Amino acid sequence: MAKTVEDLDGTYSSLKSLLVEFETPGAGLVLQGRSASDGDFDLWSVRDLVIEGRSRKEIFFAGIRRHKAFVGFYYFPIYCVPSLAGALAPSLVKLLHGKSCFHIKTLDGGFLDQIRDALQLGLDDYRKRGWV
Repeated sequence: MAKTVEDLDGTYSSLKSLLVEFETPGAGLVLQGRSASDGDFDLWSVRDLVIEGRSRKEIFFAGIRRHKAFVGFYYFPIYCVPSLAGALAPSLVKLLHGKSCFHIKTLDGGFLDQIRDALQLGLDDYRKRGWV
């Protein structure tokens, strides 16, 4: 059965609230809306970094995008360290498309908690690397 716009709006809203929980202004992670439509929402580590010899002012951590048939959950820690995917819930990994995008249609079945766990895992990894 296809998800309704209201279902996806609820999924987007819940995921956005979850990202807000991980915001740590002054400690590194900052939420940034990247579009006027409020269909995109990102969490960035904003600090002076040197990664593989290149200076950076910020690095992407995670974000959500509202698409027509799903909410994209973009999770950069597994792009940087693909082996982190092995620590994620198998049911969440089944939703992975490409290197770091999960197609989320519903939060049924504990997906919100699984995404929360993934965010914590990624945050711990970023801290270990000095990126946050």
